[in-house]
Amino acid sequence: MMDSMRNKWILIAFVWSAVFLITLYNSSEIKRLKLAREEIETLRMDEQFWKQHSESTAGISAEGNRLFLDVESVDLGLLTIDNRIKKLSSNHHLPPITLNRQPITASEGQVPVDISFTGSFSDAFRWFQTLNREMPFLKAVDLKISIDPVFNKAVTNGSFFFRYKIAQDDGAQKSSGGT
Repeated sequence: MMDSMRNKWILIAFVWSAVFLITLYNSSEIKRLKLAREEIETLRMDEQFWKQHSESTAGISAEGNRLFLDVESVDLGLLTIDNRIKKLSSNHHLPPITLNRQPITASEGQVPVDISFTGSFSDAFRWFQTLNREMPFLKAVDLKISIDPVFNKAVTNGSFFFRYKIAQDDGAQKSSGGT
């Protein structure tokens, strides 16, 4: 009788052990499925966000690209803005404008430049509005406008940062390892 009772207890212990192991397995599977479901929901929400905001992010990206001028070298970029500024000055009836690169060492992506000219206050104001609209890659740092009492002209001196990106063609990137 003791043997049969002992066998029954072994059988009961074995059944409860199996129940316990199956419960552990089920709880780990539930956790795994819950994490997978949360990840799928996060990815779905990300996709929905990008669909809803793709136009605005494209616009922001385009506006960000306008803040830098793509140039092959800094000197070519300075020559480009010098020509553009002189064209703007002739369009706004201003005498020739001088553009000078400051001797301060430039940081990567921006070069300090000085711009100075003399002209009527209204022409100078319209010139600055056009400059801001057409050349957002020139960021004003310091502007000094004074009125010459003898000639009744605005004497304008400004310090700007010329922001640029060095443009590389695909062939140059491939040959240099993509950097």
